[in-house]
Amino acid sequence: MTTMKFSAPQALPPGRYPATLVDITEGEGGKFGPYIDWSFEVEDPDGRGKTIGRRTSTKTGSGSIARVLVESMLGRSVELDEEVDLDALIGKVCELEVEPNQNGYDSVTNAHPIIPGGTITRADVDEIPF
Repeated sequence: MTTMKFSAPQALPPGRYPATLVDITEGEGGKFGPYIDWSFEVEDPDGRGKTIGRRTSTKTGSGSIARVLVESMLGRSVELDEEVDLDALIGKVCELEVEPNQNGYDSVTNAHPIIPGGTITRADVDEIPF
């Protein structure tokens, strides 16, 4: 008798993880049109490397997750009409917020830049007196 065991990889505990972008793949014909698959390498709590991904649309508006990912790796906001070479982002780091989705798989829910001494969020930037 031939058997199959069905299982899913162990999801990371919810939290923030330093991550390195390792691959970007563009595709057509996703559920909502063209898309980008982002692959990141993170370290699980036991110190083992784990690849997690996020699929985004190619939309670049202020609320788009693709924009959040790019800005977190650049460590700055993108300018109006600025073109960013996505392949040049491979190897860049950011901090990802990860939590399991309804199926138990890792889901990237947000991203933040990594700066010396810790992370900074947009709210923190707004509170800095100039």
